[in-house]
Amino acid sequence: MEISDQFNSHPKKPYNSHIGNINNSFGDDLDHIETSSYHDIAKLADKFQTYISLETKDFESKEEFKKAREKLKTTHTLESAFIYFFAKENKNINFLANFFSILKHHSDLPDILEFIKGYLSVINFKDSINQKVQTSQDICKIAKIDANINIRSFMKYFLALERNFKQFQNLDNFFIFKKRYSRLILADKFEAIFSKPYSNVDILSKEKIDFYLYKISQIINEKQKKDANNYKTKAREVIFKNFKNNTEKDKFLIKAPTGIGKTFLALSLALEISKIKGNKRRIITAIPFTSIIDQTHDVYENVIGKDSVLKYHHLTKYTQKSINCSEEDEKEQFSQKIFLADIWQENFIVTTFNQLFYIFFSNHNRDNLKLETLRDSVIIIDEIQNIPRVLLKPISIAFNEFAKRYNIHFIIMSATMPHIQAELENFTELSVPEFYSQKQDRYKLIYKSNLSDFENLKDEILKNKNRNVLCVVNTIFKAKKLYEMIKKEIENKANIYLLTTHQIPLHRIELINEIRLKLRNDKDKIILISTQLIEAGVDLGFDVGFREFAPFGAIIQTAGRVNREGVNKISDVIVFDYLDNSSLPYHNTDLQEKKMKEILSNNIKESQIYDVLEGYFNDTKYETTSINLLDYAKNLDFQTLFTKFNCNFMPNQPWKVSLFIEQEEGQFNKFLENRETILQAYDDKFEAIARIKDLEKDLGLYTISVSEKLISQIKCNIREMFGRYILPPSDFYNKKDGFLPELTIIEEAFM
Repeated sequence: MEISDQFNSHPKKPYNSHIGNINNSFGDDLDHIETSSYHDIAKLADKFQTYISLETKDFESKEEFKKAREKLKTTHTLESAFIYFFAKENKNINFLANFFSILKHHSDLPDILEFIKGYLSVINFKDSINQKVQTSQDICKIAKIDANINIRSFMKYFLALERNFKQFQNLDNFFIFKKRYSRLILADKFEAIFSKPYSNVDILSKEKIDFYLYKISQIINEKQKKDANNYKTKAREVIFKNFKNNTEKDKFLIKAPTGIGKTFLALSLALEISKIKGNKRRIITAIPFTSIIDQTHDVYENVIGKDSVLKYHHLTKYTQKSINCSEEDEKEQFSQKIFLADIWQENFIVTTFNQLFYIFFSNHNRDNLKLETLRDSVIIIDEIQNIPRVLLKPISIAFNEFAKRYNIHFIIMSATMPHIQAELENFTELSVPEFYSQKQDRYKLIYKSNLSDFENLKDEILKNKNRNVLCVVNTIFKAKKLYEMIKKEIENKANIYLLTTHQIPLHRIELINEIRLKLRNDKDKIILISTQLIEAGVDLGFDVGFREFAPFGAIIQTAGRVNREGVNKISDVIVFDYLDNSSLPYHNTDLQEKKMKEILSNNIKESQIYDVLEGYFNDTKYETTSINLLDYAKNLDFQTLFTKFNCNFMPNQPWKVSLFIEQEEGQFNKFLENRETILQAYDDKFEAIARIKDLEKDLGLYTISVSEKLISQIKCNIREMFGRYILPPSDFYNKKDGFLPELTIIEEAFM
């Protein structure tokens, strides 16, 4: 194939340069080079070249410019795939993966067989097919491609493929498709922004790893000086001794009760794995909820450095336009300010379960961008009990496959570890049952069925007002209602606290620190009403706990925040029935209500928890029907695979939107001005991005996720920018009470 230098791939960007940089993105991967070489070939068409050469200055107005572009707007993915089809003789699985990567590199992977069936029925009657054939023939002449373009042979191949598609349906081919597709879209978009080949982050050096491990040991030593904890020290010694005897494994399980210091432990272990293997690029920590990311992120920054840890979830970035857009949107769509974050271009990532698991299971373009960044990594799965039980088996299988194919090591942690060992390959458990043995029982679980209404619960909490009280409920609405009821009756309003995701992350951090200080001072007793965001990654200890009925793991996590340091003889953690008969946000299969209430009726002490948990998880693993995602993967049903995963993963919340809550007038505009100043000041795009990263980190600190119906209640100057709403300073938010203190819509159900 020979392309003249007169052609462009994007406005003022030479076509050959674009293709050459993409080709050079993954070394000598010949299949990637082949896919890359053909993916934009249809851009050589006269109409497309005219389209991208138009400039605003050549028209009387922007409107005239837009009209001219609209007339010339064309596609290129179908024609490029069409040309590739006729240029290739050997149509094996690699051809098929390349073909669909070219065809879908600006959209999402479909269910391949169903797409073929539908595609054939449409293309046979498409009015424009003759025009596409003519365009393809013209391009072949330009590129000197020897291809006999015949629509009948195209149809004949896919009709035969439909009949014999079973030969391609296996797991190896699923990964061939994923790899080819992800590499093409990553390299293509990277080149479109930076005009250079994609380059991965550097491998973590031994020198850096040793420095980080030294920093961790310093921090731990300082903590030990202030508050010596032999339990943590011994647990750490056991875990690292077991690791050194099992370094050939690629999955490590750590079962340990709250208070063991799992954040530092996991980071240290991930660094040791990276040091021994010598080929790791990233340490990725996945946490179930956005609400508990901030504390882990702060711990990492304290060790790694402020500018070297990426916090990535849906509230920390701009909303992109749909990937299914035309070339005129490419500059905005792949804008510099978000792209490096979207491809996790850092050595250390703190993210959520859904961001990680979407890479495994999603068919979407935006999720598969990050697939190559998982290669050569250590992935920490914290609080795995929060994965719905119907998905534990397929996710465990995904751990096996990605570990083998992408050189990934997994560290899987929980205080209430479900039984996943039967599904895992090449794993070892680093912890021991003795971790659950305490010199004393710190708490006991008590089930009270008579606390199923707000009034009774409020009275029971107030009976304990001379102690530090934690109460965890299942929804924001319940937390706010209970908080307001207690606040009306308590004398010192400063000692009643609310924690939900309706407070911006910055204020949640500040409130948690304020609560921690009051708990340590022990002068005034406090009451904290919280959603389940308190259950993981939050180091607080109360005298008595209340927990609305929830899955067993969630109840134990709440208990871990009661008598945490064992200063009391034994504390009560009271489990009560659903308030308002509402069990959200949990899947029914995860609740096991009848079995759980039977277990809880025995008033379980902490020393019994390990045996009770083992028995519970052993029983329930046979009672839960697993979703067989593996079959969809084998069948190359990419779209159905993701749909099935998603509908069983988290309760669907399509009404949620992002809300940036300004703490001073014009705060968001000031951020935009600062970012634009930096972008204009630096010609080097990488340097500009490095300087605006800190600005963009701040976005998440002021952003919450809320219902659009709640937004409609606000009667003030609220506006929408970059896919999020902006709320100026107003009475609709304050630090202590959160967003919309006078909440009237019950459906705002989650954390």
